[in-house]
Amino acid sequence: MTQTAESPTLELPDLTDPQTFAADVPHAAFAAMRELPGLYWQPTTLSTTNGGFWAVTRHADIVEIERDPHTFSSTRGAAYPMMTSGPAQGPSADSLMLNDPPRHTRLRRAAATGFTPKVVANFDPWIRDIVRANIAQVADRDRFDWVQAFARTIPAEVIATVVGVPREDHPNVVRWAIELFAATQQTEGLAAGEGTLDRLIKVMNEIADYCRVLLEIKRREPAADMCTALGRCVDRGDISEAEFLQWLNLMLVAGFETTHTAIGQSMRMYLEDDEVREATDRALDEGLIGRAVDEYLRFISPPMQMARTAMCDAEVAGQQVRQWDVLVLYFIAANRDPAAFSEPEKFDPWRPERNMLAFGTGIHRCMGAHLAKLELQILWEELRAAGLQVRLDGEPRRGWSNFINQLTELPVARV
Repeated sequence: MTQTAESPTLELPDLTDPQTFAADVPHAAFAAMRELPGLYWQPTTLSTTNGGFWAVTRHADIVEIERDPHTFSSTRGAAYPMMTSGPAQGPSADSLMLNDPPRHTRLRRAAATGFTPKVVANFDPWIRDIVRANIAQVADRDRFDWVQAFARTIPAEVIATVVGVPREDHPNVVRWAIELFAATQQTEGLAAGEGTLDRLIKVMNEIADYCRVLLEIKRREPAADMCTALGRCVDRGDISEAEFLQWLNLMLVAGFETTHTAIGQSMRMYLEDDEVREATDRALDEGLIGRAVDEYLRFISPPMQMARTAMCDAEVAGQQVRQWDVLVLYFIAANRDPAAFSEPEKFDPWRPERNMLAFGTGIHRCMGAHLAKLELQILWEELRAAGLQVRLDGEPRRGWSNFINQLTELPVARV
């Protein structure tokens, strides 16, 4: 535990320790940090150059930082504890998430047209088929794990279909995502200042090997999928093959994990909280489940944080920030900032504020946001249509992460 200089009696948890997030998100601690002047300093030698990082917990401060990639860069890591003391090396250096403009602009342009709201809306029929098939698979089961039956299967099938992964390889998407995010938390044996980015390389290389094979298949047998589209970008010289491999890596892993977490945690909230359940049911009745999905995402914030490195001395919220300081942007705290949301602890699909940060903001806002929201919306609609109702049948089990707000098990029983 650390104490703030401004308030010696206020103890705050160690944000670098996954144990801090094991039972639940420390919302009370984040609320206390928001009330402090400037930014909260978390001392640590893990994945930092200057002996700690700044915890950014206010909505306006995160928006300000995300608006200035020249000063607050992603090139030394995009999330904690995967920061580096210098520019990213190896395969990570070719990732969209670890680049700033102008390279980021070129990389994003390669896939942007495949994820516009208009294009994603055309996915509705086949995503609905996937959801209905998953509902049918539990039709004769009185008890099951919600995470296994829905949260893992639906996003894996959807993102694999978008990319063009053959059905028999869909289980690999789940395995890769789980292994990669587990590797982000493997902090034992690291030298002072070292982060976990290099520990992801084994999984990233396995994904890359697969994607090279997939690219050759799509060159011989092109299809209406992102692998084919990005492969054509490679053939035109718009992006390199290394950049192509990191694009597919990002799509398969991040495209799975965000929705995986949201599907599990949203049902947990629905089953545990009467007000959430009543609001969700009302939104379904009124044909406004999309608004409820936004509110679930505000509460859940699947990636709880991302991070940036100051490339020069700067000031944020009156706080002096040094060159090479790490700033961890806690979306999960900003999404409950009373300066940005009226009654932030209330689940209110009809709230006027539509500025939640579950998908980030600025140039790095998640390109797959529309797809993730569509999956969640369709799931709730099809659960209502099928009349599938469940209750808790045991204790939910959280993941072990200070990065992803994971739920690994949600035992349920039919009502």
